[in-house]
Amino acid sequence: MGWTVRYHRAVVVGIFFVLLLPSITHAHDQKEYNILITENGLQPPSLNPGILVETDTLFFRNVDDRENVTHKILVDADQDGLFQGIDDFETSWISSSCELNETGEKVNPECEQQALILLAPSNRLFPGNISMIHQMKENNETIEINFYVNFAPDIHEVDENLPTGNTDGELLVEKSSKEQTLELIIFISVLGIFLVGIELIKSDDE
Repeated sequence: MGWTVRYHRAVVVGIFFVLLLPSITHAHDQKEYNILITENGLQPPSLNPGILVETDTLFFRNVDDRENVTHKILVDADQDGLFQGIDDFETSWISSSCELNETGEKVNPECEQQALILLAPSNRLFPGNISMIHQMKENNETIEINFYVNFAPDIHEVDENLPTGNTDGELLVEKSSKEQTLELIIFISVLGIFLVGIELIKSDDE
């Protein structure tokens, strides 16, 4: 009977340990990447590999303050080059400002000054090269500027053969202090659960 109780408690401790293991693995810190909408187009005009990964978000911020000028982003999600497929989508027209009433609310609720695009399968976007179009409308004239975004899968594997220096101008980013603190807390929690389990088993032996 005593051996059975010790066995069950050991199993419970083991399950807690296994459940917490994925949290110890370093996860990608989701980020918003700013893209400026300017009078001359988007800045930067494209995003090459090595900058963004899956679950990052594109934040289009309008800094073009000309009157009667609006912008829109079209996304070719199915990559057929037409931008009109069932999976393709677009943002709302982005204005330089939105008129507010006396209570500070938008007079036109559809008026937008920014746009967000999530780079994830849930948004019909998969790792690789995504073609987009920046539409700029002034009065009744619309021009289109092509650009693309390339993002990679969110893979947490560590390659021991990575170079120690910078390659092609890319910066090696260190873990933030917040991430290091979180990992330390998780490690201490797991260690505490494990030690408590050992003490419970010892008490049954006595």
